[in-house]
Amino acid sequence: MTSRSFDYRRIPDHTIPRKRWMKRPMLQVTLLNGTQRKQVVCLLDSGADECLFHASIGRRLGIDIESGRHKRFDGIAGSLEAYMHMIEIQIQDFPGLVEIEVGFTESDGVDAILGQAGFFENFRICFDRYRWKVEIASRPESTMHWQE
Repeated sequence: MTSRSFDYRRIPDHTIPRKRWMKRPMLQVTLLNGTQRKQVVCLLDSGADECLFHASIGRRLGIDIESGRHKRFDGIAGSLEAYMHMIEIQIQDFPGLVEIEVGFTESDGVDAILGQAGFFENFRICFDRYRWKVEIASRPESTMHWQE
């Protein structure tokens, strides 16, 4: 089993006057579609049902976004439309790839989110907010396949 600990990342906070930074559990992953690949920094979101990425990321991977299965997502901020596709992901410093279904959306509110289906179901995730760390471990029953 592979296990790694990652620090929360500092990002600018524009929501509260005089507060410059906030820390978020973010993780660098490589998204793969055939021979196309793209490194992306993603928010680990335990409240997200699915993994979602902005459509521009899918296009950079050579994906015809609207050819995917259409799915509507409803949340606290309203609803959005996405198109579901199978891709592979690799977490930074992990040797294996995982094939997961992700949604691509034109919504400006979505950049890169790793959610329950696909990501959390394939890894053991432990948030340690007190220490501003997140630990990620592979699970033996996941769909991960190892690279040589």
